[in-house]
This record gives sequence, C-alpha cells and structure tokens, in this order.
Amino acid sequence: MFIIENNQSIILFLINIYSHNFLKNLYLYFNIYIIKKLNYIILIGIDTSEINTSGGPGAFLKGINQYLPYLSNNCLFIESSYFNNLILKPDYYYIPIFNFKENYFQKLIKNKIINKYIFGPNFVPFNWFSFPNKEIWMERRFSDFLNVTKGIAVHSNRIIEHLAIKSNTTNNIKKFKIIRACTNLYPKTVNSFNQRKIDIIFFEKYADLNHRKQGKELLSLLKQTKNKIVSICYGKYNKKMIKQLANDSKFIIYFSFYDTGAIGLKEIQNYGVITFTHQKDLVIDNNTCFYIPELENTDNMEPASNKILKIIKTINKRNIDSQLIAKKNQMINNCKNALKDLCEGLL
Repeated sequence: MFIIENNQSIILFLINIYSHNFLKNLYLYFNIYIIKKLNYIILIGIDTSEINTSGGPGAFLKGINQYLPYLSNNCLFIESSYFNNLILKPDYYYIPIFNFKENYFQKLIKNKIINKYIFGPNFVPFNWFSFPNKEIWMERRFSDFLNVTKGIAVHSNRIIEHLAIKSNTTNNIKKFKIIRACTNLYPKTVNSFNQRKIDIIFFEKYADLNHRKQGKELLSLLKQTKNKIVSICYGKYNKKMIKQLANDSKFIIYFSFYDTGAIGLKEIQNYGVITFTHQKDLVIDNNTCFYIPELENTDNMEPASNKILKIIKTINKRNIDSQLIAKKNQMINNCKNALKDLCEGLL
C-alpha cells in the first residue's frame, strides 16, 4: 500500500506491490495517475538495481526500499523500474548507488534529461582527503554534475562543506540535497540498562586516518577503570554478533576516522546504546548522544577519557530507560525520514 503522511486528502488504495501481474501493475499505474491529477505531486523513481551491494550503501538502499511506494508531503517515491515502457514517467530519477560510465552520462546530457537525475550518497568521494581525484572521472567532472543534474545527495552538512570547498563549487551549494543515513532495525526485545553486562563498546574504524596509536592509548586508559569494555574493529564482526553485543551494552565510543553515514552505529543505537562521538553529524539527539571533540586529539587521549568517564559515572547514577532511548533513536534513524529529507530538498 501507499504509506501516506501528514493527513493528505487523497484516495487510499490497497495494492499488493509485490505481485507483478498485468492487472495489478495496471491498477497501480492508474492510481498513480489519479494521485498526480488530484494533487500537486512530485513523482520520484528510485533506482533499486544495486540493492544487493554489500556494506552501508546496500543497507541504506534496502532500508528505503522497504517503504516503497511511499507518499509524503508532495512527493511520491516508487521504484524506477516500474516505469519501464509506460507513458507516465517520473519527474525525477534518484540513483542512491552510482553505477554509470562516462559515456552514459554524456548520453543523458545529449538527450537533455540529466536535469532530472539525483545521485548519491554512494557517489563521491572515493577517499576523503584525496578528493577530487582527477583519475576518477566522476570526481574530475564533479562540477559538471552539480551544474547539469537536479542535485547530489549527501548525508550531512559536513560532507557538503568538504566537497564544495575541495571542488571549488561553493557557488553551487544549493544543488546538494541532504538525505540522512538510516536503518529500519527494530529489535524484538531491548534489554534494560541495569541488565546489560558490558559498559562500553569501543568501536574502531580507520577509513581515512590512522589513529590506531591514539585508539590504543584511549583503550588503555579506559581499561584502568572498573568498566567492562569490548573492543571491535570495522569489518571484523557479523550482524548476529553486533546485535547481541548492542543489546548487552550501555555505551559506545565511536572512534571512526571518518564516517559519512555510519549505518552500523545507527543499528547499535536502535538497541538503546548511548553514543560518544567526535563527529557532530553523528549526534542525532542530545539525550542519546554526546559530542566529544577530544577524541580527535593526536597527542593526549586523557581529556577524552576523563570527559567520557565523567559522563558515564553521572548516567550510571540515574534511572536510565534503555527502551526509551532505543525508541527515540529508532524514530530518528527510520528510513522514512530519509525519503522525507529528499522530498524537502526538492520542494
């Protein structure tokens, strides 16, 4: 069925979107047509062809695909493959995972439809500090993308600032569209705060900067306390393990350099785990996350350790409701909000 938000005055049709026989597709087609006629609706086709991509990009695409077709405000999101060979076409094409070659990009420009396309967040940069890399055609022609497309989707203002400054495209900054990283993970059970046996998950990820020395120092300082700490490294765990760990932990120190989406963190947050991070863009709520800029120190990790341990000591004295924390994180991290973000950027 269409998922409708904001009590819009439109017809609600129950449609089994997973049945692809001719009559069902025809019925869906006419419903879309009626909605377009009765309301000022922007129709957005989402490319889901790369849905089996591994890691964060695939998880993000799977998350938004779970809600398609989705109607919110003045935007109707539907899988773009549905419009093949139909007269009715989307107003815009959204490509979350970029898989084009340069000659196809040129074809879209030649056919004068490139202005209908939105690319990202799995687009650029390939490496945070080497952007724009002239050896990679999308990065070499990044300013062209901003000029001719409807926009580039990214996860945060931090990414916008980095890409715009590095590519000298600050004059085109309105072309960036923020669409949050998300997950629809809803645990069946969320352990209470006092039930949890692990105090801190120490999560290490060194995608762009090697802070292993600082991580080792911080971990050593934390282990000098009575807190039980479990250290995990990016790429060295499976889903089952991380879910069990999340439901048995009170806090997570997200020691990542750097993340643009951090969907793995969001899955952990949805179990009611309280976050410490040095990335402002990963602080989704001031009651469930704490911004610790000292985690970026390169010489002395004591300030970060002391600040975190002081907060933990204070929280441990309270009657913390992990279920409430989990629910708040789940509401913020839900993939419906990602689609709402994109809609807002298009209106």
